[in-house]
Amino acid sequence: MLLAGDCAHLLSPFGARGLNSGVADAENAAWKLAFVLRGWAPESLLESYHVERHAAALENLDVTGATMRFLVPGTDAEHVRRRAVLDRAVTDRAAWSDVDSGRLSEPFWYVDSPLTTPCAARPFAGRPPRGTLPRPGPGVLVPDAPVRAADARRFRELVSSGVLVLTTAGVDTAAVTAAATEPCAPVRVLDLAALDHTGALGEALDARPGEVWVVRPDAHVAAVLTDPAGVAPALRRALGTPVSAADDARSGAGAGA
Repeated sequence: MLLAGDCAHLLSPFGARGLNSGVADAENAAWKLAFVLRGWAPESLLESYHVERHAAALENLDVTGATMRFLVPGTDAEHVRRRAVLDRAVTDRAAWSDVDSGRLSEPFWYVDSPLTTPCAARPFAGRPPRGTLPRPGPGVLVPDAPVRAADARRFRELVSSGVLVLTTAGVDTAAVTAAATEPCAPVRVLDLAALDHTGALGEALDARPGEVWVVRPDAHVAAVLTDPAGVAPALRRALGTPVSAADDARSGAGAGA
């Protein structure tokens, strides 16, 4: 059984995080159920639903709880802090960001997920400042942009039909394609230059020559690799299949790929 949404109303109603987290829960569960039921991934893939979405729920609780403590202080220390922030914000524009009136819902980042292959060259900097997006990389939702494809006009439409492996200039496409045939799941290998007719996608991703991007059906990045030998291990990891230490070494997980 997979539970989705804030049925217990644990979240304070700031930033529409209760409703939107339920939508993200469904997005997360849908592709995993489809892949397992069709025999494309092991049942262990479903275990990652709790790991990823429980972490997202804790993030939402932390953010909405901080807003509630600012708006309705419960201790003397919280009252003092609120008054100090509001007084400073009257004359100091830099203090405006400390006025916590709620932070809009935002996609959670699966950087610590067992499905994500880390990349030292694209480290996650932590929760981004209000109103900004995290830098694209493993675990982060990909930015959207127009693409030229037979079945999609937007990048996020394109990734929803399976696992996408995106190659950049200088990548041995034949080696990547061969590696992508290993899993018995729908995996497409596409060239960024062929898709990116406006240049907006490459700019939004900050994609570099020699990189291979593995993107999940829910549009979260599973891996950013610099060696085609890491594609097969990264795909296995993204589909919930156990990955060996040797596979980790090939994919560059924890080794600064």
